[in-house]
Amino acid sequence: MKHVLIPTDFSIRSLRVVHGVVERFGGEPLNIVLMHAIEMPTSIMDLMMLSRRSAHQDLITADYKDACEIIKNKYASVIQSMKTEFLIGNGKGIFRNFLLYHNIDVIACAAKEEFRKAGPNSYNPAELIRKSKYPVHQVPLAPRKEKFLVSAMSELFEA
Repeated sequence: MKHVLIPTDFSIRSLRVVHGVVERFGGEPLNIVLMHAIEMPTSIMDLMMLSRRSAHQDLITADYKDACEIIKNKYASVIQSMKTEFLIGNGKGIFRNFLLYHNIDVIACAAKEEFRKAGPNSYNPAELIRKSKYPVHQVPLAPRKEKFLVSAMSELFEA
């Protein structure tokens, strides 16, 4: 069983990396962790209030949740689990501990980086991934056909 980390910005397009991961590892069972990176809060009040029910949970949209369900159903025979987790902080040690905690074997990223900030504290984890000693699988994504959500959702079925 492979444990795969996929960075996400909560866009439907970022979930298309899952198709490449399933294709790359064939029929091997997969545990997928979709990771979104946010900066550590700087005020003491924000740190005290930091919990699983924090404002960063609001970054996860209904469309993203629906797309995750579509993918899990499509690859039900291969994907054992798929969950979204937040990496809070931007240090190498924090990232290493995150990878160890989730038993990550490989990191999968889109070959052409198209990161967008989902929230004011979001950041691109590309530098942390590059500096980690974990194997990184680059997944080429086809160019976007249209900029409409309906077309983005339909692309999940095509791959």
